Amino acid sequence: MKKDIVVLGIHDGHNASATLVKNGSVVAAVQEERLVNEKNYSGTPTNSIRKVFEIANIHPGEVDLIAIASLVRTHAPLKERPIHVRLYEKYAFLFKSHRMKNILINFLHKRRDMNEIIGVLKELGIESKEITFVEHHFAHAACAYYQRPWDDETLVLTLDGAGDGLCASVNIGRDFTIERIASTTAYNSPSNVFYSEITGYLGLKRWDHEYKVMGMAPYGIAEDCIDEIGKIVRVNPKKPLEFENTIGAYVIYVQKKLMKMLAEKRFDNIAAATQKHFEDILTEWVRNAIEETGLSKICCAGGAFLNVKANKNLKEMEEVENIFFYPAAGDEGIAVGAALEGYYRFCEREGIKPRKEKLGPIYYGMGYNNEYIESILKETGWIEKAVFIDEIDEEVGEMVANGAIIARFDERVEWGPRALGNRSILADPRDLRVIGKLNFAIKQRDFWMPFAPSILEERAEDYLQDYRFAPYMIEAFDTNEKADEIISALHPRDKTARPQIVNSWNPDYKRILETFEGITGVGGVLNTSFNLHGYPIVGTPETALWTFENSGLDGLAIGNWLVKK
Repeated sequence: MKKDIVVLGIHDGHNASATLVKNGSVVAAVQEERLVNEKNYSGTPTNSIRKVFEIANIHPGEVDLIAIASLVRTHAPLKERPIHVRLYEKYAFLFKSHRMKNILINFLHKRRDMNEIIGVLKELGIESKEITFVEHHFAHAACAYYQRPWDDETLVLTLDGAGDGLCASVNIGRDFTIERIASTTAYNSPSNVFYSEITGYLGLKRWDHEYKVMGMAPYGIAEDCIDEIGKIVRVNPKKPLEFENTIGAYVIYVQKKLMKMLAEKRFDNIAAATQKHFEDILTEWVRNAIEETGLSKICCAGGAFLNVKANKNLKEMEEVENIFFYPAAGDEGIAVGAALEGYYRFCEREGIKPRKEKLGPIYYGMGYNNEYIESILKETGWIEKAVFIDEIDEEVGEMVANGAIIARFDERVEWGPRALGNRSILADPRDLRVIGKLNFAIKQRDFWMPFAPSILEERAEDYLQDYRFAPYMIEAFDTNEKADEIISALHPRDKTARPQIVNSWNPDYKRILETFEGITGVGGVLNTSFNLHGYPIVGTPETALWTFENSGLDGLAIGNWLVKK
């Protein structure tokens, strides 16, 4: 009998990605954006498919199954969307019912463009391998459920803008299976019809800048327009595990109604009301699901769960015994979900005892050795300003303690939307002046957006209220008075934190924090993603040096090389 089971997972839509799962463990996963330097790259992840084999040191011929996330790829660039997809997006209001949704999805699935995927599979010599498709929200559910931190029966929730005609699902996870008990059609999406359309109404970018609305919310007064906002979407009173579109419009047609409803309302108040209403309906939905199933341990995935303030509310609900948010909650994560679901169904069919691995460190991407980095430094001319330092992590900790803002590029790329130390910009969290420099000279982003702290695990209770281990920057916490020590890494309005708790999962990064603590007495640093505004987190040494060159950073620690301007 074959010893190892290898599954290739592919997501070829919004924020495309690829992964390899071996015996139930993720051994490599890459977002295409990190290789092409195009944020939320939408298309076939041809580079990522090739790269995951290189990272995992697995020959393509070892693959047993190819699992493709989503039945329908609807998030291609507008000019590439076939006419039947564009018609669906324009006339989605005709497909409110689950029956009509299923008819349409089946129609679209048969016309799914597979040419680019088949092309790269042929290149790798695996075009004849078995291919399976995993429905979008099952893939989201699988990410969280199969890697949850406990073994008990679990309530599994998914929520996003849209995928395969749905926006949300309620499921029960038992052993190695997920049973869906309710779902909501995309027409009724609180993410698309509500949060993303408000994002667009405020002049921001849909499906990208929702976090800016969340960041602005604490500055506003929700009561100013909460009544108007509440008329857009709600929990369905007749079907309490579903959401209901109450504005009677979809996508661009929502904007016309918003212009009338919210005329002369302030930007910050609209943001505040949007966030509050979203938190309220999400809490109601989760409470209904707990009452229906009797389950109080919950796993969550889908782009809506990147809203850390809503997550904070759910975590604090009395009815919730424990809750786990999959860190790559957006569409990039469904390559992993598809691969895991494919693995368990393959094992079930073949009579193989499956394995389960709880989520740990998520440094799944590319890593580069010092020799390769040196070659790129020479090629780009930066070698003249670079110094090789054996104890580079201690050097970075000292520089940050002395006021420098340093980018760190080392070891493997993080999975998901958060920089967790390996592709991060680090600064002294005590100094409020760094906020201006980060915003205007380096990150080039909106003034109201908060930063986040990386905190040593043994110091977390000093700074965070109701502390629990939170290593992925997908949960928010209220803070203690002592958190003034890390003031520039908190939300400036309400002093909440979206922390990365640092432990032995990343010993080199931990050494930076320990060095900083030894000099300053402060147990954390400001950590923001290493990228320029509008670009993804850097993935390659070439992109790291380009980003350094086009920013106001004081230094770049790239492998064991320290580069200064």
